Amino acid sequence: MKFYDLTYQKNIRDIGGLVAFGGKTIKYGKIYRGGSLHHVTNDDVEVVKTFHLTDIVDFRSKIEFANQPDCLIDGVTYHNLTTFEHEMKQEHARMKDGNLLWFVDKGVSGHGHMIKTYKELVDTEEGQAAYRNLFKILLQDENRVLYFHCSQGKDRVGVGAYLIESALGVSFEDIKYDYLLSNTAMDLKINGLIDSVKDKPFYNDSYRQSLIDLFTAKLDYLQAAIEVIDTKYGGVENFLRNVLEVDIERLRELYLE
Repeated sequence: MKFYDLTYQKNIRDIGGLVAFGGKTIKYGKIYRGGSLHHVTNDDVEVVKTFHLTDIVDFRSKIEFANQPDCLIDGVTYHNLTTFEHEMKQEHARMKDGNLLWFVDKGVSGHGHMIKTYKELVDTEEGQAAYRNLFKILLQDENRVLYFHCSQGKDRVGVGAYLIESALGVSFEDIKYDYLLSNTAMDLKINGLIDSVKDKPFYNDSYRQSLIDLFTAKLDYLQAAIEVIDTKYGGVENFLRNVLEVDIERLRELYLE
């Protein structure tokens, strides 16, 4: 794997090099994962151009893109494959008085909210359609070079990476390793967020913990999605083939070496 540290985006990596099906490895320079590209310098854009992308997949809602649009690079096709369009209303509530945890008023903890979110990512028509279309882009031809992202590159992308890496035959130990790597970037994010709200009237220890839970990649979040896939859809291979319509053999031909 190869990591990229942009000025304001610290969670970008090439998933190439992971050992996959048959002892082969994922090709470098083909699939990148990360957070949004809305706040980038000219130097950052030049770094992204070195990826030689053909496609950018953005899992964010339309309001997220409207508020924080990606930089669009000439020659790169942009795809908005939103997983949660209902976030449009929730996003407005988040911004009220600087309160990021709009769901706390409903008696839901940060941890509980994330468990629910991960289950919905794989068990709603919208989430499934987004991931199905992600694979369709990857399977178009051997020339695809794709960057897929959400806001932080942790959750919607984390599930997407789990699905891609599972399809390519990466061990679950390595999938977990890749998933948890996002926390290196998230530590900086969490500290900044706490500093920005610690003087607000709604801030307390419970709020602080929910904020940490919201912006941390935790294995029990990913396991919540996997449990739905296993119990409702008969395991990840069946989910990939029958729900997401993935040609696993073709995917391996294109992205393993």
